[in-house]
Amino acid sequence: MSHENRTSIPAADLESHLANDADATQAPARFNSPVNIHVHSTRKRLADADGISAKAAIDGLIHAKILRDDSPKFVQSVTFSQEQGAEEKTVITITEAMAEEHAARTAGVWNEG
Repeated sequence: MSHENRTSIPAADLESHLANDADATQAPARFNSPVNIHVHSTRKRLADADGISAKAAIDGLIHAKILRDDSPKFVQSVTFSQEQGAEEKTVITITEAMAEEHAARTAGVWNEG
């Protein structure tokens, strides 16, 4: 069986490029220190808890040079939440890990365990 006549079909570009967005007039924030990432999805139909993944989105953040790397040295945690809603959207929040630790210490809830 020959595969000579097969054409390659490019993957769909599901996400818009930063340059095409209305808010793209400013350069995106760059994180060189450890971060925590939270992914919040609003969907018409909720996903199974084990069906939520942010791998492609995080790889896109690295490709866009927003994150330096997705190794444990640079991404300390990735958390997920979801809710049902008519407008489907995903919001990715990136916070510097040190800033969260400082805020927790200031609030008196830090446990160095």
